[in-house]
Amino acid sequence: MKKECSICKAEFENHSAYANHIRWNHKDNTVFAKKISDKAKERNSKRKGPLIEELTNCRKCNKEIAIAYYKDKRKEFYHCSQTCANSRGPRTEEVKKLISVSLKKAWISGKFDHVDYVSNNPFFSSKKEREIVKHFKETFPNDEWKSGGHLRFEGYSITRDLYSDKLKVCFEYDGVWHFKDIHGQLADKQEKDAALEKWCINNNYRLIRLEENHFENFNHIENIIYNETDSITKIGSSYKH
Repeated sequence: MKKECSICKAEFENHSAYANHIRWNHKDNTVFAKKISDKAKERNSKRKGPLIEELTNCRKCNKEIAIAYYKDKRKEFYHCSQTCANSRGPRTEEVKKLISVSLKKAWISGKFDHVDYVSNNPFFSSKKEREIVKHFKETFPNDEWKSGGHLRFEGYSITRDLYSDKLKVCFEYDGVWHFKDIHGQLADKQEKDAALEKWCINNNYRLIRLEENHFENFNHIENIIYNETDSITKIGSSYKH
């Protein structure tokens, strides 16, 4: 069924296309936005209870922002923008350049296990981490092992090195950047680690964390994943249990 925009009279084949049009083309039309907002509030309040609105501060830049949440659904903190939510901390162009150079050198030399900074990009990930991911995907294809992707949880964007939704297991191979403050990233990294742990508990996933210098062999990891049952397992001397 076609939908027509009441503002510009454009027609759309489905509601999704219509909603995106409103979001990006008429988000500043306050009268229309309020009309949509009021309808949404009325609909959701029947299921979730009253909507609470208040002022708070962005966790990153401390800018005052207006937030809204339903009873018992208030998050611990909020951000004013996606930029603040994703930011690891201020970095000068000089620091960024130094990081880039060190990563290229690490790539050329093949030394990935001790680089100072990694991302989900395979180009920058740990060599041993990629070997573990490859091993489980190829050895246990029926368990549908996956890697990468992002989870939105309590204002964080968190990733998983290796996980199986079928087994409800997450595996993390933790390098030095999880324990040592390199370029001011440690606080952010450990907060995300804690968020992933909380997400696993809330969603009944087992979480196995392995410090890189405690890796023994693939059989060691297999035994933990398939034969142990602890909800949280941390192997290494640097974890604060």
